[in-house]
Amino acid sequence: MKTKVNPYLITAAEALKFAGFTPANLEQFIRDSLWEGTSPACCLEGCIVEPDGSCPHGCPSILIALEVI
Repeated sequence: MKTKVNPYLITAAEALKFAGFTPANLEQFIRDSLWEGTSPACCLEGCIVEPDGSCPHGCPSILIALEVI
């Protein structure tokens, strides 16, 4: 059986760049996301989700993708 590929899924690095963050300010991004209770998802559509959630397209938050949560 073939595994279905999610066409919306992007890497955490791509999602961070999309959200305006760089590896240099990753720690600040993590603190801000946890404090605000929202995080961008690793999604081409730019979805915003709870830090421990996924978007309607099935893409996890950046914090889940980075294994912070």
